[in-house]
Amino acid sequence: MNIELEKGLLLEKIATINSEKLILKLKAILKEESAPLDFWDELHPEIKHEVEEAITEIKEGKFINHEEVMKNYQPWLKK
Repeated sequence: MNIELEKGLLLEKIATINSEKLILKLKAILKEESAPLDFWDELHPEIKHEVEEAITEIKEGKFINHEEVMKNYQPWLKK
């Protein structure tokens, strides 16, 4: 497929469109394709909920930092 040729043919076709509805649909497609992807939008709602819950817990101080975990498990790691 010659991409430049295809683009030229599309431009010619678009130039002949008189339907406002079709032009708006084309604009929406182009806008969607050019928008940067955000991984968050692709996540399952349940995963999003779990992440949001974890963030809330961290903000409330309900977590153990890495250093504390390592200190508690150091005796187990040496075995």
